[in-house]
Amino acid sequence: MNNKTKSKSIPIYDKVASTTLLDGDYITCIGSANFDYTFRLDSPLVMGTSNPVRSAISLGGVIRNVAENLARLDHKVLLMTVLGSDHAGLEILRRSRRLMAVFATDILKGYATGGYYAAIGSDGNMNVGFADMAINHNMNHNWIIKHQPHLEQSSWLIADMNVTKDALETLIAYAGKTDKKLAIIGVSGPKMKQMPDDLHGVEIVICNLDESQSYFHTEITDLKTIVELWIQRGVRQVIVTKGKDGAMYYDGIAINHQKAYVVPHDKVVDVTGAGDSFSAAVLHGLIRGEPLKTSIKYGAISSSLTIQSPYAVNPKLSMNLIKKELKKYEDL
Repeated sequence: MNNKTKSKSIPIYDKVASTTLLDGDYITCIGSANFDYTFRLDSPLVMGTSNPVRSAISLGGVIRNVAENLARLDHKVLLMTVLGSDHAGLEILRRSRRLMAVFATDILKGYATGGYYAAIGSDGNMNVGFADMAINHNMNHNWIIKHQPHLEQSSWLIADMNVTKDALETLIAYAGKTDKKLAIIGVSGPKMKQMPDDLHGVEIVICNLDESQSYFHTEITDLKTIVELWIQRGVRQVIVTKGKDGAMYYDGIAINHQKAYVVPHDKVVDVTGAGDSFSAAVLHGLIRGEPLKTSIKYGAISSSLTIQSPYAVNPKLSMNLIKKELKKYEDL
C-alpha cells in the first residue's frame, strides 16, 4: 500500500542514472529490490520472548536476485525497480552497478527501501518472515509506460509478482504486440492476486504449488492438473515446482516431470534465494535457445548450489559450475 499521507501518494522520482539509452539487447528484470535481514536461530523459535540469533544483512528482492544470477551467467542485465531515498536504496544501487545496468531504476523520495526479515532455523528453513514492501505499489501501469523506451531495447522481459496487476497487464499487452518475450515469476501465495486472468502473450510462468493454488483458488495438489489450469489461461510454457518433489512443466508440446536434486540435510546452509536461482538458470537456458527440459535441469542444479551457500545468490555461480555439477547427476 502507499504511504498514509496524501503528500506521498504520488511518488517523486530522482533518476539514479543517465536516461541516455545504451546500445544492445538487455535482459530487463522488473520488480523488487530490497535488503534481506536474516536472523539465524541458535535454538528452536519460541514465540513471545527473546530468541538468541546470529544476524546478517544482504541484498535481496526476487527480481534483483534473478538479475544478479543472470549477470553471473554472463547476460547483459538491466535492473528496473524502485528504491527509497535512504541509505539502503543507495547501497543497493551502488552494489548492483558492479554487475548490471541500473539506468531504469528510480529513487522515490519519501519512501523506505523494501526490507525482508527472516528467522532461519538450524535446518536452514525459514521459521517466520516479514516483508516491508509498501514502495512496490509504485511499480504500476504508469511506471511501465514511463519506462517503455527501456523495454524497447530488451530482448526478454522478466517480471516478478511484486509489481501491480495493472503493471503486469501492461507488460503482457506490450509483449503481445512486440517481439519481446515475457517471463513472470511467482513471489508468494498472497501476491498471486496480482496475476492477470488472461496470460496470452506470456512466454513462461514459473511458480510453486502454493502460489498456483492461491491463483486458482483451489486445494488441488496434483501438479499435472495444476499445469493444465495454467495452460488454459494462455501461457505458452509453465513450470510449477513442489520442493523435493521436483517440478511439472509444459514446454508448449507436452507436460512432463522433472526430479529435484535433493541436497543432503547436513549440506543445507540457507534456502533463501533458492527459487530465484532456479528461475534465473531456467531462463538462462531459454534465452540461449535451449529446450525447457534442459533449462529446468540447469535450474535444479543452480538452486542446489544456492542452498549450500550462505548467500541469496551464490557468488561462485557460473554456467561451467552448473554443467560440472550436472554431470554428477546424469539421470536427473
